[in-house]
Amino acid sequence: MSDTPSSYEVRVAASMQALSDSAFFRLGDHSISPLSGVRTDAGSAAREMSRVSGFPLDGFDRLFLGADEIHAIWRSVEGPLIVGEFCLVHLHKSFTGDEFPPDDPTLPAPDYSKLGALKVIDSEPHSGSGSVTGMYVTESAQHEIWFYDAGLHRLERLDLDYLAYLDAVLVTKGTCGWQYLFADVDLNTTELHTTAVDLNVMLEKFPEKFPEYDYEPLRQRLEARL
Repeated sequence: MSDTPSSYEVRVAASMQALSDSAFFRLGDHSISPLSGVRTDAGSAAREMSRVSGFPLDGFDRLFLGADEIHAIWRSVEGPLIVGEFCLVHLHKSFTGDEFPPDDPTLPAPDYSKLGALKVIDSEPHSGSGSVTGMYVTESAQHEIWFYDAGLHRLERLDLDYLAYLDAVLVTKGTCGWQYLFADVDLNTTELHTTAVDLNVMLEKFPEKFPEYDYEPLRQRLEARL
């Protein structure tokens, strides 16, 4: 993504407005919280993240949002019901301990360990799903994006990086379960049937509602997982 953090903030505000303007959606709570404290300076925040976490994160200043938190929740009001929510948080909040991943001892031991180490970047706090997306930093300081589905007790690595994740939020508007389009899963299962139905509705309705986005890549991803 070539946009600066401030331009992302502008784009996500426009995305919220598009949800509000469309008769297909009812936009609930939504907000963009301004930066505060050390987070107003990307370089200083990155240095503090490195100090607290023990990871060399010198290059992470370019990944910061221009807001402490960006949140929106919505539901469709026409046709099949689908819902969506995103709550993007500043990386500094996660790396310095203000945001914690959920605890799920039912996961296999390797997944349970990884879940506890995730730095939360997105969540669904008002829908009550408990699902989160987080960044996992490897020993070589590479970052991976993982999605935890609390309802299904699943932890899946996503085939995108942090910047691509932010872009995908704008395209999907946080439709519940959209992350599975970037996971190595079979959506043609009983467990994921409802998710597949919701994603199909999204990809039928959104191209008409939001013609400024290209939904064909997501359509291809859905078909590859059915």
